[in-house]
Amino acid sequence: MKKSNKLIFIIAMLSAPNISFAGTMTGGATFPEQLIQEVTLIQSKVTQAQQLVNMIQRYENMIQNMVTLPQSMINKVLQPIEQLYGLAEQAQSIGTEGENISSEFQQLNVSVDPQMAAQETQNYESITTGFNNAVNEALKAANLDPSNFTTEQKAMQQVANAMQDPNSRNAIMQASVGVGQAEVSDLTQLAQTTNSEATLQAMAAKSALLRKNADNQISDNQVQSAFGGGSLSATGDITPTQGLNGSAW
Repeated sequence: MKKSNKLIFIIAMLSAPNISFAGTMTGGATFPEQLIQEVTLIQSKVTQAQQLVNMIQRYENMIQNMVTLPQSMINKVLQPIEQLYGLAEQAQSIGTEGENISSEFQQLNVSVDPQMAAQETQNYESITTGFNNAVNEALKAANLDPSNFTTEQKAMQQVANAMQDPNSRNAIMQASVGVGQAEVSDLTQLAQTTNSEATLQAMAAKSALLRKNADNQISDNQVQSAFGGGSLSATGDITPTQGLNGSAW
């Protein structure tokens, strides 16, 4: 698993619960709060993916009986498919990044329920693996070779070529809808898992703060005990309103 040094640093900072993480997206939010905001971002991508699927399905219905397509129509069809491909890459990136964050959090916060923390990491891994498998299955169902869709350039070349023939055109449209539906499912699961991860990390931050406060209280009690349990202010004949010779200041 490839791990980001930046992510490792951010998670390590959870040991200081009063630290905030400034960024262009979240301002001064704490890291758990950033994850909650990430959930909102992912949910917006769910909506986007569903809109692209709907658009591709409309085009699929429009062109399925057409022998030839004018280039202007081909260009229109290519747009949502290309956006869908870009969204698939984002979904994979979110899943991998979430897995890295969760794994680092698990290692650096041993006081948190290890089974719960490990489950979050496994959830991210399972979602990402499931998504990749679903994409491959959608391509195979349309008699397409997944190895021809490993990069955006290769994928879009395959789509552009397929648009010239009615049979291959229908197959590519069918595959695009399948991939889009897999994206909607994948992103929905990522939003749920990220929300759960944020809750877990917020619990860890709260626990760290409680431990810090408890340690501070113990230190205060030890100091007070050293002074006989009384006030920590100086005692004696000299008071704030009395000089060394007894005269008032």
